[in-house]
Amino acid sequence: MKKERHSDRGMTFLFLGFLGIVSLAGMITPQKAFSDSENRYLQKKPEFTVKSLLDGSYGEKYEQYLSDQFPGRNGWIGLKVTSERLAFQEDVNGVYFGKDGYLIEKYDTEDVEGEQLNKNMEKLAAFTGAAEKSLGKDHVRVMLVPSASQVMTDRLPFLAAPYDQGRVTELLSERLKETGNSPEMVLPAEDCLKSFRDEALYYRTDHHWTARGAFLGYRLWAESMGLMPWTEDMFDIRTASSEFHGTVYSKLNVPWRYDSIEVWQPKEPQDYRVSFDGELKEYDSLYFPDALKGKDKYAVYLDGNHAITKIENRSIEGDQKEKKLFIIKDSYAHSFAVFAANHFGTVYMADLRYLNLNLKEWMEEQGITDVLVMYQIPGFAKEKTVSRLVYK
Repeated sequence: MKKERHSDRGMTFLFLGFLGIVSLAGMITPQKAFSDSENRYLQKKPEFTVKSLLDGSYGEKYEQYLSDQFPGRNGWIGLKVTSERLAFQEDVNGVYFGKDGYLIEKYDTEDVEGEQLNKNMEKLAAFTGAAEKSLGKDHVRVMLVPSASQVMTDRLPFLAAPYDQGRVTELLSERLKETGNSPEMVLPAEDCLKSFRDEALYYRTDHHWTARGAFLGYRLWAESMGLMPWTEDMFDIRTASSEFHGTVYSKLNVPWRYDSIEVWQPKEPQDYRVSFDGELKEYDSLYFPDALKGKDKYAVYLDGNHAITKIENRSIEGDQKEKKLFIIKDSYAHSFAVFAANHFGTVYMADLRYLNLNLKEWMEEQGITDVLVMYQIPGFAKEKTVSRLVYK
């Protein structure tokens, strides 16, 4: 009996010692602002206020802070994932271990539907309706792109039952009808992608679609606009990197096969001018190879996230030279815009996460002729900055 008590005390002291070491490490380790492996900003220690305590936001942020700033966090995540995989779990940390080496993000109903989605659809319906009245019925489009779990169903584990993202486009179409707007502006991205799901439309380790997936989305959009889409044989396609581990991989931190990233260069040279956030400096390419040296290799497409990206194509002739396309988007649009830029004299992209301005006034000042709203469906459902999507 005495031996058991000594053993229990030993385990208790060992555990307390471990907690002490972790706490000390947490105090002396500087807070990290950004996680390169996850490509996101980390929660810093929140400021305490009575209001934040009472409304629950302080507790939520503090819990996220402890999780984000935990010493050796990436290593612990990898250890947890490995142990759960050994227990034959088919999804860990919200990720399915799919067939053919696919890591596919798992979304349940509560991850998509809810108050934020309803608010965002209301904003989107009001914005596109007003823009359509101003620019004309054939000049406004919406493309909500499903994630891999909706399209690559044949790669999902047996009995996996993720949320049906088609519900979101159905709900949006209903909302547009209710407000007297044209539901035809919502493009059937899911049907388009599913027709080619045997191809590599999504990365194995990242939440984005590949250049090939974006190319299919581009063709769908171009045809809906009455444009003649470019064909695959009009591009030189090459692998820019074969050592890409994306955002989904970063949720797991376990050894995994690499993805490849492609760039599609027009065989007929185009005279591009690219600038960011109103700066005078211009670039003559839609691709930024320096990004391939870092973790976020997807930023090879148009240098990643910026508040405003401006693309001029001085090779455009005729009426399209004066046309100006405005894409309001998340990062799914980056690999899409490199194709759309071959049809308009000027393409602007706006990321509402980094931008807050009067869109109607800005569009009028720039002489915008066409609008495309493009988001990944799960991202759109939770993105609070869609509240800035206002046309008045």
